[in-house]
Amino acid sequence: MSAKTFRLFIALMISVGSLGAQAKTQAHPQEKAFQGIYLSGDVFGYIYPFFMKDKFYSTEAALAVNLKNRFFPVAEVGYGHSNMVSHLYDIGYRTQAPYYRIGLDYNVQYKNGRPNYIYLGGRVGCTTFNYSVDAPALKDPVWGDEVPVQFTDMPCRAIWAEAVGGVRAEIAKNFYLGWSLRYKIPLYKAPITNGGPWYIPGFGAGNKATLGATYTISYYFRL
Repeated sequence: MSAKTFRLFIALMISVGSLGAQAKTQAHPQEKAFQGIYLSGDVFGYIYPFFMKDKFYSTEAALAVNLKNRFFPVAEVGYGHSNMVSHLYDIGYRTQAPYYRIGLDYNVQYKNGRPNYIYLGGRVGCTTFNYSVDAPALKDPVWGDEVPVQFTDMPCRAIWAEAVGGVRAEIAKNFYLGWSLRYKIPLYKAPITNGGPWYIPGFGAGNKATLGATYTISYYFRL
């Protein structure tokens, strides 16, 4: 993680914490199992490229069900895309596709009855996509012929797991701001041809475990 990204995470934590401290404390009705639904939108997917050299973007929405203010089953759907050109190697990479995640969050502060909470959880994500790669032609060292390097619409499927930690704070009645940090671990990727994809929608860049984040705006439908 770069120093710029680390400073961004710290700024997000401070901003959400300060807003949460100003929010009015309200007790959730603990006697009900099903208490409401959070609808959220993530804006971090379009902020991230301004702080990192990797040019890929994403937008996503999430639905979380509040069970006893303690357990939160979550479904997330998003759309990721990249049209990156490496100026160092003159290699282009293009892809765009939807992705999906399901999981569960646990409110570690469920006993305080407040609308602001810290949570831990997990996700399983998946996507099916096509990607294209363009690169400078390779020169045959024997015959001197140039061989074009261009792979178009190569299919791929990917599955990964995420360990999640975050906060959500009420800034106005039923309106929330929140952030999460995510440690993503690849579980499955196929078929692997010509080195495999550089960017996977919903997962990120690279073939190894990576970090991700969200910064969400939510509305809570209370029951």
